[in-house]
Amino acid sequence: MTNNKELGKEKINDLIILFKKKEYFQIEEKIKYLKKDFPNSIFLLDLLGISLVKLKKYKQAVKYFKKILNIEPNFADAHFNLAIIYKLINKINDSIIHYNLCIKINPQKFEAYNNLANIQKEQKNNELAIQNYLNCLEINPNYKIAIKNFGICLQNYKFTITSTLIEKHIINLLEQNKILRPVDIINTIIGYLYLNPKFKKITEKTNEGYLLEDTILEISNMKIFILLLENTPITDLKIEKVLKNLRSNILLNLSSIKNRQVALKFTQSLAKQCFINEYLYPINKDEEKILTNLEQRIIQNLKDNQFNNIDLEVACLASYNPLRVYGFSEKIKKIKSILDLINQQIYEPKKECDIKKEIISFKIKDKISLDVKDQYENNPYPRWNKIALYDSPNDIYNFFKNINIKINYNQIRNLEKINVLVAGCGTGQHAITTSSKYKNSFVTAIDLSKKSLSYAKRKADELGIQNIQFVQMDLLDLKKLERKFDIIESVGVLHHMDNPLKGWKRLYEFLKPNGLMMIGLYSKHARKHINQIREDISKKEIEVSEKNIIKYREEIISSSDLKFNIIKKSTDFYSLSSVRDLLFHTQEHTFTIQQIIRILNKLKLKFCGFENKEIVNLFKKKHKDINALYDLDLWHNFEINNPRIFAGMYQFWCQKF
Repeated sequence: MTNNKELGKEKINDLIILFKKKEYFQIEEKIKYLKKDFPNSIFLLDLLGISLVKLKKYKQAVKYFKKILNIEPNFADAHFNLAIIYKLINKINDSIIHYNLCIKINPQKFEAYNNLANIQKEQKNNELAIQNYLNCLEINPNYKIAIKNFGICLQNYKFTITSTLIEKHIINLLEQNKILRPVDIINTIIGYLYLNPKFKKITEKTNEGYLLEDTILEISNMKIFILLLENTPITDLKIEKVLKNLRSNILLNLSSIKNRQVALKFTQSLAKQCFINEYLYPINKDEEKILTNLEQRIIQNLKDNQFNNIDLEVACLASYNPLRVYGFSEKIKKIKSILDLINQQIYEPKKECDIKKEIISFKIKDKISLDVKDQYENNPYPRWNKIALYDSPNDIYNFFKNINIKINYNQIRNLEKINVLVAGCGTGQHAITTSSKYKNSFVTAIDLSKKSLSYAKRKADELGIQNIQFVQMDLLDLKKLERKFDIIESVGVLHHMDNPLKGWKRLYEFLKPNGLMMIGLYSKHARKHINQIREDISKKEIEVSEKNIIKYREEIISSSDLKFNIIKKSTDFYSLSSVRDLLFHTQEHTFTIQQIIRILNKLKLKFCGFENKEIVNLFKKKHKDINALYDLDLWHNFEINNPRIFAGMYQFWCQKF
């Protein structure tokens, strides 16, 4: 076996430089020459094998890694690299064998646990996958790839046990940003919380059964729950009832609370939750009276420069109304113990007001567009805190290959700069995520609502996103931008227009030849239950106001009518703007796949595939032929047999030809 000293430092450095430059062909040629003198150099064989993998010469790479194992059977990295190759060429069992051998030799090889877990996740063995993600994160808790994979695996997963290990890494996951949207795993995490007997007991108590300070102390020590409160709307009616009762009991008993520090910690988290769900919980008359007195007491204390003893009172008030609405909001900025709350409810909204003045704006004229604009100015949707971004932007060719979208690749392969339009970006989640998708891309994000755009711009600035521009305009006026786009993404917008086809035609006009378009539309079949509720609202002639939305929602909660069951389980039922968007929208159309077929034909757009991997995988179980994925008639039949399958929306890609 040749050691590196015999090979020489200069030769090693030259090869490493070439590897960093991704000059894999040169490495292959150099090593073939060097191998004559150093046939058993593990360094050379390993580097050659890795380079051959990069060049997709998998058979040759396997040969060299196997040669390494003949020389040194306990060389863990050779097993690791073989496992990678076998996964790439779909020899899954061989891949699993070599990952396990790698781990046996080197139990600290955290990447092997992650990669093995990925295979187990694909095989729907989520139990084992989660265990191996946890094994990986125990070795390297900062390994972002595994944190993200762990989060993805938790979607639609149901825990059966609790442990300090699981808890530690759920906390780690929830504390991250750019990894996942907490709403995507909220139901899984709530299910995990219910496995805790103490937590379950709290949710089963009646209002009279609360020992207020004991309950606050218990909840304050539940770090996972506190993180949920501070980052995403809570989507569980039992927990919501607990929060309503606690909010009321804290208000009613402010003067008698002994452990103010613990109460302050929890009340701040509760106030953050109420701000996130946009004060969805109703206020009764007793509370209104006490709130008026509380506000006056705070004002008097501030006049007397008594800042130290009102932090709990201010936090309690912030759980009923945002702090920015009070005349004393400037004065309370000095209270250091509630700085997080002040930042959320005063500084950030102020920043958005400043940003609002800078956003490019074009006058909106269409009547329905003005009505929709008014809705989102009053209730920007959705309010969000954390986001899932792509690890690194991909070139357009590989991006679409990876998501099984059937397009004409020849026309897009050589695009160097990609202009993307996100039409109807709302508060920015979609546009900001898209800005991290494609290499060398610039995103123009338009929306009717300037308030939504200012929220989006603030979040983009905080995340350091620079390849995006926010513009207030109606997509009917796209000609004002004076440019066309390689990619247009418009999800959840067309069905809120007066004439969706007219809007879709306008998008088509500003898509370059062979350009790609992602469209999201409501399904008529999936939204049958929502349309029934919208009809009920219309019959009752309920005027759209925040007070009426909250009141009608409370009626749904207390109702035993089966038609409300699906709505109660929707994550959109748990914030004010999303309830308005879901049930009280000023304008809404629904579609069928047959209608979509007709529109695509009319616009000369080619259907390229649905976006949602989970739905695609369910369809593939029924239709084995890969070409079936692009047959909308088959998809129509699939939806008829599974009417809730597009509950989120139809989200699909099409290409201009």
